[in-house]
Amino acid sequence: MKSLFKNFMLASLVILLASCNCYKKMAKNVDRVNVSATPAVLTLKGKNIVTDVKVDFPAKYFNKKAVLKVTPVLVFEGGEIVGTPKYLQGEKVKDNYTVIPYKTGSSYTQSVSFPYDERAKLSTLELRIESKCSKGCKKRKEFTDFAAVPVAEGVSTVQAMADYAAYLSIMPDNFKRVTTISQNADIMYMINRANVRPAELTKEQVKEFEAFVKEYSDKDRATLGNVYAKGYASPDGPLQFNDKLSKERSETGQAAISKTLASVNPKYDIAAYGEDWEGFKELVAASDIKDKDLILQVLAQYDNPVKRHEEIKNMSSVFEILAKEILPQLRRTKLVADVDIEGRTDAEIKEAAASNIDVLSEEEMLYAATLVDNNDAKLAAYEAAAKKYNSVRGYNNAGVILAKEGKLAQAKTAIDKAAAMSKDAAITNNLGVLALLNGDDAAAQKYFAALNTADSKANMGLVNLAEGNYAEATKTLNGYNLAVAEVLNGNLAKAKSILANENSADADYLKAIIAMREGDTSAAIANLKSSIAKDASKKAQAQKDVEFSKIFGSTEFLAL
Repeated sequence: MKSLFKNFMLASLVILLASCNCYKKMAKNVDRVNVSATPAVLTLKGKNIVTDVKVDFPAKYFNKKAVLKVTPVLVFEGGEIVGTPKYLQGEKVKDNYTVIPYKTGSSYTQSVSFPYDERAKLSTLELRIESKCSKGCKKRKEFTDFAAVPVAEGVSTVQAMADYAAYLSIMPDNFKRVTTISQNADIMYMINRANVRPAELTKEQVKEFEAFVKEYSDKDRATLGNVYAKGYASPDGPLQFNDKLSKERSETGQAAISKTLASVNPKYDIAAYGEDWEGFKELVAASDIKDKDLILQVLAQYDNPVKRHEEIKNMSSVFEILAKEILPQLRRTKLVADVDIEGRTDAEIKEAAASNIDVLSEEEMLYAATLVDNNDAKLAAYEAAAKKYNSVRGYNNAGVILAKEGKLAQAKTAIDKAAAMSKDAAITNNLGVLALLNGDDAAAQKYFAALNTADSKANMGLVNLAEGNYAEATKTLNGYNLAVAEVLNGNLAKAKSILANENSADADYLKAIIAMREGDTSAAIANLKSSIAKDASKKAQAQKDVEFSKIFGSTEFLAL
């Protein structure tokens, strides 16, 4: 342990009165008292700056009539924080303070804690000692300044280096380069017939189908697929007959529509599906037929179509209704046309986002944000989606970008709007992150506990990290943040292994701190240089970081 009392300012001892013999000898031999701090550099843990201060008084030093008041004070540029004082007394003092025996001497350890203040990164922890005599010195009945003793320099703030915005949740876009649109129409038939009646081809839905196929048969960025003619029969006759009937209907349906589409001549695909039991089931389920539950039960109980037909026909009370309301709707050829629409290219979307973003759809706007690395451009795309389409994803994702930029009030406004529109887990997670970034760990924990997502679990790890529960934090953190937790746990080798795959400015900076703690100043300088090359703000951070205090005056450090 260092004998830090040698650093006492002589001026603080001048005030000792020669007539007060209870202090004269203590002042003369003060260099025999040892003071140390564990850890030697104060550490940010949770919301406080902490260390344990140990003071050793040698034998035959502490006057039996003396009383000392020892107050830890953290001193930094622009202010100071005063801690809780410790009172000590000699053996003849009739008080209830910690007794330091004169003959044997003794020591005490005081846990020191200060609320965190960012200005205290470069600071001095000192013990301000005041003294008085219990008797024998009338002028020293009240505490008077005795000495100011420096104990430790600087505060390690590795905990604050964690990326507390790392697990914000972006709600994804649903952009698809190629989208498929469809058009359907039904050609209906009389019972047991397969001829197409002329009136069927004049129905509105058939005309709309024809127009759709013609429009997209030669349209820019559109690819018309096959035109399908799917023949069906109602399940009210012999099985083999219905199979044949459905095939004939598909053929006649295709032949009829091909005449009206002769000008575009699409490719056709015809198929026969026999008895339409699925359609039957859907129509019955959607109907208000009295015994529909019984009918559906039969369908569930029997797979054989013949058995199904027998059982249903035995329900004489409902079969007449089925024959009138349900079965006619199943005698058809279903016409289907699919078109693949190719959307804008990435280059076109980026250009539109930069020049005239309002021409983009909501999905294109959200996708545009993923095509750029610049946060300003991302934010512009998300805010455009929020403004034009009242997009819940736009509001949420804009809030994420604002939070990453440190604009927490604006981020809260955006994410609150998203939360008013949706209870999506991503939004709840982000509300928790904002609470954490604002220092409200309890609220953050409440948000995360309500979820079971990968982001919420990682964020719970950050809550533990922010509260100083480093071992618990390692259970759910990953990547850079896990490395931060391992450094705080003292597992430098494990932290280095994790950081081997991390190349950010923050990761390089943490590598430099690990190198300093391992005594490898060359590696520290190399990693710090790499960090600064990626993020110039790391210069100012390093200048006030006690982790590099041993090389503050070196040529290599000053060159950075």
